[in-house]
Amino acid sequence: MKYTDISKQKKLSEKNSKNSKSKGVAKLFILFAVIISAGILFYFFRDRVKKEFSPVSIVGGTEKINIKQTDGRTNILILGSDKRDFGSESGRNSLTDTILVASIGNVDNDVVLISLPRDLWINNYTLENGYNYSSKINEVYANAGIEELKKQMEVVLGIPIHYYVMVTFDLFENIIDTLGGIEVNVENSFTDYAYPVEGKENDTCGRTQEEADKIIKEEQEKGIELDALAVFPCRYEIVKFEQGPQTMDGKTALKYARSRHGDNGEGTDFARSKRQQNVILAVKNKALSLKTLTNISKLKELYNQYVNNVETDIDLQVIQSLYQLSQRLDFEKVTSIVIDNSDNPDEGGLLYHPTDGTLYGKNWVLVPQAGDYSQIHAYVQKYLFGNK
Repeated sequence: MKYTDISKQKKLSEKNSKNSKSKGVAKLFILFAVIISAGILFYFFRDRVKKEFSPVSIVGGTEKINIKQTDGRTNILILGSDKRDFGSESGRNSLTDTILVASIGNVDNDVVLISLPRDLWINNYTLENGYNYSSKINEVYANAGIEELKKQMEVVLGIPIHYYVMVTFDLFENIIDTLGGIEVNVENSFTDYAYPVEGKENDTCGRTQEEADKIIKEEQEKGIELDALAVFPCRYEIVKFEQGPQTMDGKTALKYARSRHGDNGEGTDFARSKRQQNVILAVKNKALSLKTLTNISKLKELYNQYVNNVETDIDLQVIQSLYQLSQRLDFEKVTSIVIDNSDNPDEGGLLYHPTDGTLYGKNWVLVPQAGDYSQIHAYVQKYLFGNK
């Protein structure tokens, strides 16, 4: 798959749409920095670490960077999966509520992070049983698997996806706690009165299941979104963050990054994606600190967490190439873009919420303003190849 020519955006978008009909990511979210850091840490201290333990056979270093790329860029799909050990979201039924693509410039030595909202509507993708289905993008992985999600990401963004990584929110907490917490600068104070309490997603809050089902059915028949906070208040807690730098443990950082209903302008997908990206950079800074790099037991624990809890098609050889590439990158100049439904199309506001949800199963969704993905393709390419 080649990158699209901006002058041919509409034509290619129509072609991609036809292909998807015929053939058919945390966060929280995923930590691109953690993946790179795990490779860097293990590679950099491989001789010392091997004396302590031997979880894998370390591949010898090489000066040649051998990774997949197209037009000088390597694109990694990063997913944050809300996997649970209970209820309807256990196992493969999990949602990928954090969806991020890290595009690494092998020539320009830059990094562009591209965030998509979980509510983006995807039409006619192919399920594992061969049937077509439509849903929000955060359901594609659970319904159709990672290859179909990668394919749909390519259709939406107009760029090839070379690798993917998926981690759970539990791993997110564990990594930060293993690092001893991270330093995060909270840019805006905010309070979220509707943060979901883990384990209470299906709590009826004193009602019988029949009563709860009746309320939900009545709201659906009205064609409106259920006000779960009003109907099931026990499912939520209040979280609050003050402006300024602070140290966060894993649980606190997870709440900071996942919050969806904060006041003071922090209740949008754009604000949430910005907070997630700030946390990613904070993890990177802590993972690459001298205190972490010289702690063999901590390196071992981080590596074991990566091996046992990360789903990815990135093998150790690719990690070593990413390590070598990362030596040339300036992580202080990471460019972050968010595709959302904000008012300014020049800042990624290329989606909108249709007031009539009939075509979308009465779900609250976002769809492209242009009717196809042509504007998104052009916007992404501007940051990958044009003036930023």
